[in-house]
Amino acid sequence: MKKTDKKADKKKIMDSFKDKKFKYGGYATLLTAFVLAILVVVNLVVGQIPYKIDLTENRMFSLSDQTEKLLENLDQEIRIIGLYKAGQENPTFDEILQRYRRINKNISITYIDPVKNPTFANQYTKDGTDLREGSYIVESNDKYKVIDYYDLFNISSDQYGNSYPESLAVEQRVTSAIQYVIADELPTIYTLEGHLEQTLPFQLQQQMELENYEIKPLSLLTEESVPSDATILMVIAPQRDITSEEEEKIREFLNNNGRAMFFMDVVEEEMPNFDSLFKSYGVALNKSLIIEGDRNHYFQSPAWIVPKLETHDIISPMRTNKMQVLTIGAQGIEELDIKKRSIEIKPLLVTSDDAWGKKDLSSEILEKEEGDPQGPFNVAVAIEDNEWNEEENAYDETKLVVVGDAEFLNPQFASIGNADFVLNGLNWLQDEQESISIRPKSLTSSYLTINAFQKLVIAGITVILIPLIILGAGLVMWLRRRHL
Repeated sequence: MKKTDKKADKKKIMDSFKDKKFKYGGYATLLTAFVLAILVVVNLVVGQIPYKIDLTENRMFSLSDQTEKLLENLDQEIRIIGLYKAGQENPTFDEILQRYRRINKNISITYIDPVKNPTFANQYTKDGTDLREGSYIVESNDKYKVIDYYDLFNISSDQYGNSYPESLAVEQRVTSAIQYVIADELPTIYTLEGHLEQTLPFQLQQQMELENYEIKPLSLLTEESVPSDATILMVIAPQRDITSEEEEKIREFLNNNGRAMFFMDVVEEEMPNFDSLFKSYGVALNKSLIIEGDRNHYFQSPAWIVPKLETHDIISPMRTNKMQVLTIGAQGIEELDIKKRSIEIKPLLVTSDDAWGKKDLSSEILEKEEGDPQGPFNVAVAIEDNEWNEEENAYDETKLVVVGDAEFLNPQFASIGNADFVLNGLNWLQDEQESISIRPKSLTSSYLTINAFQKLVIAGITVILIPLIILGAGLVMWLRRRHL
């Protein structure tokens, strides 16, 4: 009797393995285990792949094409040293720096604990500056550049005076430092003095120096010529005309592959020598205050113009990043009908067709009056003069950027895009297009804004529709298995 029971139990067990419910359950279990095994293998393989995808909104960890081009052509060793206590390295900065190393193995990244190595920084503080924790040193051979921790951010203030990091400038600073240590010589900008010019704003000067420009004042009343080491001549809002001798010195500089940037204010005083110089390059100052008639192209006041950005190497990265510039009290720049064939003039900033120019600068009426010219006006232009030199058997290339606005450099407008325009213009003047679009990356997070109807639809889908679909699928499966 016992043997019979054992046989019956054994038969029941064997029959249970043949049951359809067991088969389906076994298949499901095997399939789940198989999928989990695949996920584990894929995760292990992906972890060994060095390539990473940057999915952040502002491509925070990605390097620009210009930086990648610089690194691909880099053939000398670059050492990047971070001053951090062990284990306290900034992961965001490190991730960006590791991308430099992945592109070029000549770049090494090390970290030094300033507490454990208190004398290490002495060799980089010969000028008396202090190296704070979080700073970086970029060096090659006998040249180095220190990047202060606070230079890796751009700081802004809110209406209550509270400071906050607005953008991340790691790539901008590191790439600039690499260019500095590998450069044979640095570009030098001379700012003209002696005609009641405006001084270069400190914030902009600081940005220019961070991009490896050396800035020096220049008085052509005392100098025999523009210095031979001048890369760019900058003229900022002169209130008086240059002398004919100064004009000749500037003209001589420009004719010898010279580069210059002019910011010209609207003044009542006649400036025949400046006018003669600009005429040589196919342009003339309109000498009338631009009033914008299109509400979409001015801010607060019709004299505060938000011009259209045209197509040019200086402008393209600004258009890509949806930047704008602001001009106050601008004048138009006319392209002359009669000019040398070698000259090419391209507009950079342009008003709308509804703009007009106030010829009477003392007038208190903004409306257009008789004799006021009608727009559109060029607020800024880029000029190239490629003239064949028979003696040198090559082209003499002169480049100018002319802006018909003195307030353009106002530091209040730097965050809008004015500073980017100036820096892009300087890089274009010295044929450094690869540096034009390396700019800080915004840390501002954008928020999703939805209206009441959209909220209702989303709530209906997530709270009602999706649960009903899941419930219905479960009910169908239950009914099918019940009838098996």
